Amino acid sequence: MKSTILLLLLTTILSQPPSDLVTDLPDYPYQNQMYSGYLTVSTTKSLHYIYHTAHQDGEHLPLLIWFNGGPYCSSLDGWAEENGPCYIEGNKFVKNPYSWNKLANMLYIESPAGAGFSILNSYIESELSMDDDIAAHDNLIAIIDFFNKFPSLRDKDLYISGESYAGIYIPMLAYEILHYNDKVSDSHKIKLKGILVGNGVADWKYDTVPAMIDFIFTHHLIGFELRKDYIKYCQKEIDEEKCNANVLKTLGLINNINVYDYLQDCQGLSNSNSIRNSYYFNYAKWAFPSSLLKSKNKHFLQIIKDENKSNGAVPCIDTSIIENYLNRIDVKKALHVDQSIKWEICNMEGYNRYRKLEKGSIYAYPYLLNKIRILIYSGDTDMAVPFNGNQAWIRNLRLPIISEWKSWRAEDLEGNVDMENIAGYRVIYKGLTFVTVKGTGHMVPQWKRKEAFHMVKRFLVDEDL
Repeated sequence: MKSTILLLLLTTILSQPPSDLVTDLPDYPYQNQMYSGYLTVSTTKSLHYIYHTAHQDGEHLPLLIWFNGGPYCSSLDGWAEENGPCYIEGNKFVKNPYSWNKLANMLYIESPAGAGFSILNSYIESELSMDDDIAAHDNLIAIIDFFNKFPSLRDKDLYISGESYAGIYIPMLAYEILHYNDKVSDSHKIKLKGILVGNGVADWKYDTVPAMIDFIFTHHLIGFELRKDYIKYCQKEIDEEKCNANVLKTLGLINNINVYDYLQDCQGLSNSNSIRNSYYFNYAKWAFPSSLLKSKNKHFLQIIKDENKSNGAVPCIDTSIIENYLNRIDVKKALHVDQSIKWEICNMEGYNRYRKLEKGSIYAYPYLLNKIRILIYSGDTDMAVPFNGNQAWIRNLRLPIISEWKSWRAEDLEGNVDMENIAGYRVIYKGLTFVTVKGTGHMVPQWKRKEAFHMVKRFLVDEDL
């Protein structure tokens, strides 16, 4: 028996790329197997990845991919702040008791090319082009290359997770994977089983601005008259000048509020910058209800575009510690990344070049439903991509309800359920589950570690909360 186990372990180790093995990451207390390197997409594009084997029993656990959003924000934010084996507390890494690699083998991919340590090595305009469709295709190619590097993982069940603009990346990638599977032999099929999307954009008719206006009104941050004028001039009568003025006034009223969690104070930046870079969805008229498509002005609401966009700072979130850490030469060497790259939480040059498509990712859901399992979750204090927008587009899918809206409670690592405190609410539709997490915002795995861990644990084994 011992010789069989030894053979399995030896086979697994030999099937991994030794050049990507991280042997000594400075000031990072986790010691289990970790890999870092590049996944080749094309001659000009390489996506950086970090892969952690499962904490225990990895042979029997699935592979779970994590993407952060932006677009062009790094998934190493999720690795270092949210659900990785360690997270930053104060000015150092500490072990994360609720690391997701206790539930799965974890893969973090920095996407699109040019985000984080990922490489976009071209000066040709056509090769610099990036949009939702290109990102989805590139992510598929990167995953195929990952399985070429780690062939022992090819037969594992795969789940894809992430937050924010990953609400575009993930369903579109899942759509690409399922169509890819239709074209290849069984031995090359990717065993996609499900997706988990947190506070994610999907349908521009409901998410972001329309949801934000309703959210901040129902949370007493703007008055009735301002909301009424928004509905009148931005949704019904379509007066562009008055709509612009209305939205600018609204943004002015919430300028000192943390857009990612309206109950938390701003950190890292002055209050005057608290909404900076957050309202990319205002730039295009299709980021509003469909009635606005009557407008002929292609620059509708372009006036809102921020002039202070010189760096990739995230509003109200202090990212200085992770940025300082990942820009250390010894850390870059340990991670086998291009040392000439200055790592930023968000690449604003890429962000401003990226073309967001009007179709969003909502088109993919009717195809994905009942082919894979789907969990949509939302921290209910987020203003950037509020839960009520997700709630609206899910309702518009008109799915039969399997189990009605009810509260849920989280358990700790010992399996003890906190019966005194509601963790959130959930409703189960045919093919999709929608979950809220109470009292937290955009980064659920960072601010509600126990609740997020419980939610993911139950999803991976296909159990109700």
